[in-house]
Amino acid sequence: MPVKPFHHIGLIEILEEQLWLAFTNSGICASKFKETTTLKSFKKQLKEKTGNSFLKVDSLPEEIEDGINQWQLKGYSSKLQFDISTYSSFKQKVWKSCSLIPFGETSTYSKIAIDIHHPKAQRAVGSALGANPIPLLIPCHRVIRNDRSAGEYAYGSRLKELLLERESYAKVLD
Repeated sequence: MPVKPFHHIGLIEILEEQLWLAFTNSGICASKFKETTTLKSFKKQLKEKTGNSFLKVDSLPEEIEDGINQWQLKGYSSKLQFDISTYSSFKQKVWKSCSLIPFGETSTYSKIAIDIHHPKAQRAVGSALGANPIPLLIPCHRVIRNDRSAGEYAYGSRLKELLLERESYAKVLD
């Protein structure tokens, strides 16, 4: 008997930020900073994007909690599963490449474009990163311009700079 799909939202704290985390039985599919959106608004956005209603839960599944804990310690987690199958293969490749950038380190839009075998697609890489539905856990903030400046970020360049500073500082403390 097939597993009945579910669509849930939980609240979690990551890097001292509260984050709404949407997930299905296939993995995490979206997130939004609580500071930037209400639960009602996030649910509405998800309904418009997926056609599914998401229910709020009081706690996240154990595998997601474990994955988040590993991510917070190491900046990545092999335990985290993402449900991004509704996005283009190009975006999926960009996000996968982005996910491989180690905690406290950065890459460039050009390097990501080369990594995914589209060396002239730096702008398209930037657009894909801007559409990232899970911006902290798929760490697009670790992608910077060739001139080493921070560049754009869906939540503002100041937050991107703060995240990079926090990761850099945390790496030194390791």
